[in-house]
Amino acid sequence: MNTEKIKYLRDELEITQADISKVLGCTRAAYSLWEINKNTIPLYYLNKIANEYNINIDYLVDLSDKKHIDFKKNDIDRIELGKRIKKARKSINYTQEKLASKLNTTHSVISAYESGKTCVPTLFLIEIAKITSNSLNWFLNKI
Repeated sequence: MNTEKIKYLRDELEITQADISKVLGCTRAAYSLWEINKNTIPLYYLNKIANEYNINIDYLVDLSDKKHIDFKKNDIDRIELGKRIKKARKSINYTQEKLASKLNTTHSVISAYESGKTCVPTLFLIEIAKITSNSLNWFLNKI
């Protein structure tokens, strides 16, 4: 994931880390670690950046070159996200075990994502998007 894009976005908007962290509802220190790629930005905050600043979430994670698209500004619905992960997995004829193997995890983790019991981490969802040729916008029901 190219975390430079969130820094470029912040610079382009001419706002400080303190400003953006206030909008996101996180600490400046947490935001700073995402910007320098020391920690992975949680999907919740990535979605919030997309919503607040009208930026294509796929652009932010290098799945698209299009910075601006029309999309729904919605919160993450874990149940719907899980259904879409399952639908995407089945569309490429993968079992939970096969997807788990690709992601170096267990099928029970995939099951927890698909049932909505656990929110999928950002990097896993990016990899699932790449494997299944879907966008984060689609997974998050933004388009």
